[in-house]
Amino acid sequence: MKILQINKFFFLRGGSERHFFDLSELLSEKKHQVFVWSTKHPCNFSFPNQEDFVQFIDFSKSIWQGIKKTKEIFWNKEAKEKLEKVIKREKPDVAHLHNVFSHFSPSIIFALKKYKIPIVLTLHDYKLFCPNYKFFSKNKVCFNCLKNKNYRSCFSKKCFNDSWIKSFGGYLEGKWHKDFLKVAEKIDIFLAPSLFIKKQAIEWGIPKEKIIHLPNFINKTYVNKKIENKKQSNYFLYFGRLSQEKGVELLIKSFLNILNEFPEWKLKIVGDGPEEENFKKIAQGNKQIEFLGRKNSKELNKIISEAYLIVVPSLWPENFPYSILESNALSIPVLASETGGLTELIKHEKSGLLFESGNKNDLENKIIWSIRNPKKIRKIGELAREEVFAKYNSEKYYKKIIKIYERIKIS
Repeated sequence: MKILQINKFFFLRGGSERHFFDLSELLSEKKHQVFVWSTKHPCNFSFPNQEDFVQFIDFSKSIWQGIKKTKEIFWNKEAKEKLEKVIKREKPDVAHLHNVFSHFSPSIIFALKKYKIPIVLTLHDYKLFCPNYKFFSKNKVCFNCLKNKNYRSCFSKKCFNDSWIKSFGGYLEGKWHKDFLKVAEKIDIFLAPSLFIKKQAIEWGIPKEKIIHLPNFINKTYVNKKIENKKQSNYFLYFGRLSQEKGVELLIKSFLNILNEFPEWKLKIVGDGPEEENFKKIAQGNKQIEFLGRKNSKELNKIISEAYLIVVPSLWPENFPYSILESNALSIPVLASETGGLTELIKHEKSGLLFESGNKNDLENKIIWSIRNPKKIRKIGELAREEVFAKYNSEKYYKKIIKIYERIKIS
């Protein structure tokens, strides 16, 4: 089968990119013809035919430059023309879309429909239902746009960087997608990695029969990465984006509170983001809290594999974070907040630990419990590893995804 995989980043920026690359590799190993299409970016992995990629749009530039590029968010003519060129040359049987909005615009969906290419879209985020992707605004979980089935709250609450201009742009983009172009109607199948996002999609109005719950998978290379008889370390680890919705501030404050009783323990933080300097101030220069910056995959895997416990303190409702799969695959248990799809990945005191989202006292208590129960933590890590390879292995995913491709190819 000829399968076109599309994602707007061609480097490891987050979970959707991890899945995009892993799935492309898996399908190639199964002897399918896989074609990838993305944007041109300095961080891109080396790959032939990048002349067919679209010019990357940098929205971090000045407001004026952003305004000039706004038309490309609504209709990217270059993206449509270049994708049509790829379609004519490769003649794919099916297109699988991942993280595609804003940089490509809906023009690519119309290009695919023009040539009658069936479309699968994985719901890696909440963009269709929430313009800022997160269901999180003003430091609180927010479902206003979903419940009202419009995007007015994005503008009224200034959900984009507390900016009227950017938030109005988010409102217009959402309305353009939903009410004018009716983008969701043109997607043949939506893949929901979590039951949580499937529920939101149904509430939004996407027909149940178009949404398939299909959790992402863990790359088989993790199978041989288990570290036997590893000496348990004395550090907790957070890795990911350093932003408000991730709950890192809550984690730092909770950790500082337990240091008097457990002075030998450390908290390591890997990643970067808009709140990095603020989080460093909150840490008060404490030597037991280390900010390690961004790490490549090999470095990060080593740090994860030597951690005592991974903490995912999210305030926003996470969808299906790869951080849990990666940690569990290395036999490292995860302490996560009870929000979004996290409770689908973790069963408390069996395959991990859970605490009440946003509750600092509960987070502190769970950290202390983990310190006092090292044998149970090791056992939880072992069970988590068994479960992640039983539930989220590549073979199981492949059998399901190929049936979906075949079904829409002939429908």
